[in-house]
Amino acid sequence: MSRILNSLNTKKMTLVVSLPENTYELAKAAWESGADAIKVHINLFHNASQRMFGSLEEQRPVLEKILKDSPIPIGVVAGEDTKICETVISDLVAMGFDFISLYGHNMPISLCGRKDVSNLFAIDYSYSIDEVKTITNSFIADVLELSILPHEEYGKRLNARDLGRYLAFSEISKIPTLLPTQRMIYPSDVPAIAKCQIKALMIGAIVLGPTKETFISQIKEFKKAIMQL
Repeated sequence: MSRILNSLNTKKMTLVVSLPENTYELAKAAWESGADAIKVHINLFHNASQRMFGSLEEQRPVLEKILKDSPIPIGVVAGEDTKICETVISDLVAMGFDFISLYGHNMPISLCGRKDVSNLFAIDYSYSIDEVKTITNSFIADVLELSILPHEEYGKRLNARDLGRYLAFSEISKIPTLLPTQRMIYPSDVPAIAKCQIKALMIGAIVLGPTKETFISQIKEFKKAIMQL
């Protein structure tokens, strides 16, 4: 079992930090501030951080340094094109990534049902409850990532309807659910999110703020809220 799955299956809630930039400094700050896992990115434009992440070969030196020193599992978003993602899967596994995160419609089938790496199967607003029920009760996905907001909704305050949608997906899923912070979410929201059967909270650019100081303080505050569950 991968380290991320072990955390999801044993902790009340796992705190994943999605780095707004692939730097060793931010990764180290994340694991020193209480993150249970870290996610990095390659081969894409990231809408929340408004940043372009380069190819695996461009990012390899910093990613290898992070992987070498990190005491916690590291995952990666492999891109946003199925064909390109498929070409890097073997290298990512060989490098030692614990999990690979992709939208289901970008995920190569070679990533489904593997034992040497876990997949975070992200859904957007277009996936139906019936479709997700089938996927999450099969060999296809290991973790369900609820990336269900359209881009124009990013950064708006979390609301009660959101909770209902998260709960609807969690209730029909046989696998753990992970919630990325596409909404503006506060540490005080953690208890309500936990009641929606969310097993992991992934905080990213929208809540981590623009500076290293806010990055560190937000991780610490969310970890404190999770530890109080």
